[in-house]
Amino acid sequence: MSDHPILTIIDVAAPDAYPAITAATESAEWPALTERLERTAEDYRRAPSLHALVQLEGTLHAILRARRDTLDAWTDAEPDNGWAWLMLGMADTYAGLDARGEETADMLTDAEWDQVATHMNRAQEPLARALQLGVQPGPALAAIGQAATVMGLSEEDHQHLMAQLTEADPNWLPAWSNALARSEARWGGSLAHMGEVLTLAGQAITAPELHRTLTAEYWWWRANRAGALDGDLVTARGHARAGLEDCPPGRMRANLLVLEAQILSAMDASAQEVAESWQAAVDAAPDDPDHQFDLGLAWVMAGDIARATAVFAKLAEATGPKGTEAANFLGRRLARGDRGFPRDRAAAERWFHLAAERGPTGKLNLAELRLEDDPHSEEALTLCHAAIEEGNGYGALPLARAHLARGEQAEARAVLIDVPADFAACKYALARGLDEGWFGAADPLAALKVSSSVLPQVFDPYLSVLHMTLLSAQGHWDAAREHGGWLLEEVAAGQLELPEPLLNEVQRLMGEIPKPGLGGLLKRTFSNTRLRMEVESPELWAT
Repeated sequence: MSDHPILTIIDVAAPDAYPAITAATESAEWPALTERLERTAEDYRRAPSLHALVQLEGTLHAILRARRDTLDAWTDAEPDNGWAWLMLGMADTYAGLDARGEETADMLTDAEWDQVATHMNRAQEPLARALQLGVQPGPALAAIGQAATVMGLSEEDHQHLMAQLTEADPNWLPAWSNALARSEARWGGSLAHMGEVLTLAGQAITAPELHRTLTAEYWWWRANRAGALDGDLVTARGHARAGLEDCPPGRMRANLLVLEAQILSAMDASAQEVAESWQAAVDAAPDDPDHQFDLGLAWVMAGDIARATAVFAKLAEATGPKGTEAANFLGRRLARGDRGFPRDRAAAERWFHLAAERGPTGKLNLAELRLEDDPHSEEALTLCHAAIEEGNGYGALPLARAHLARGEQAEARAVLIDVPADFAACKYALARGLDEGWFGAADPLAALKVSSSVLPQVFDPYLSVLHMTLLSAQGHWDAAREHGGWLLEEVAAGQLELPEPLLNEVQRLMGEIPKPGLGGLLKRTFSNTRLRMEVESPELWAT
């Protein structure tokens, strides 16, 4: 068994490590998985360190990427293997956490909470079984603690759990991290409680590197709260810097650097300082595609297009959603020559081709490029159809535009009708077209039916303002005034954001609506005017 590929992995951060371990799980290679886990657990016990802990934790999480029925098959095949039971219990715990989401318990429906409880309760038996069979206790105790905290753990029970951890596996950092999170004020704890956890950990943890990492996490929590909840960005940055002072390289250092970059951006620091801060964060965690994308945007804001291009180009060559997004981003910037990028159609086409191989948005961007050269390009229309079939309904916009250019009004209308309401810009185009007669005779009533059916499902600012004009076309002046007033109230309360030209348009339209009383009655009775939306959506045909 010693020659199995997953047994030669010395660093789970290597690009192929997680997929290889997950593949071995899906292939039911239980002996190799058990040996991998035993070896990494032994390394961790013999010389506790951040690296050794990450190897064991990373192996566990790579296995957890497999389907749950695969883990069920493992316990069926090897009922006395503690690792198999641990994986099953951890899988249920994480399923419960996913079902819970980021909301607090009081924000979940009864049905949602029942789903959380089902997963969390189901996790307890396999986790207890894993401990009985002598598996490494830290991961099991951490999972038990997570589930118990979500379900409502008393302070007495929490103290008992921490006592078990202190005795059985004092260096298992994820369990201490859970305890620290539970002690944070927004979850019912306090700064004093967090300090107590940190002190207890300092007495129990034998590896100084691990305690320094937990201390850095303590400062991360304080910085996060100061910035996100208290709005005190200066204090937040001070806490982040305090956490970085003695934080070992690794995930927590990267998290602090990311938080500092976000704080600097919110503080309106110079674009150069923000970009340099993001660069430090990416240098600390070079394999995080989200942070790479943020770094590229930061260099764009700083005006360093060469560095931004290098970041996006490197990211675009990698597979995954962010790589595809980077390819589309580069293509759009180069096609238009905006935001400081040079206009380079050939380079834009190369990036769009790469993105088109991976998903519908690239196909749509490539179609737009083709339609600029030839409004009747059959290749472009084929790409639009393919984008729609792959789930990007915005392909209907250039497709409808092409049909209108050919005089095919019925086809243009049908394309926009078939698109789901989620693609609100298409429905805006449909409603505006019906109102203004793009598809034949103007039909404001049909347009109103579109806006009335779509807006309760998906809010779109342009469709919402158009809705005011459509209400007025049917003589529903009070409803038009009420809708416009609602828009202005929501903007004033900070609940909605309207582009400035559109906000001005709402205010103008509100001034044209007849007011209650005799004057309004006379205007409504003897005037043939109706509200007319004069601001066009810049995104109407954009993709």
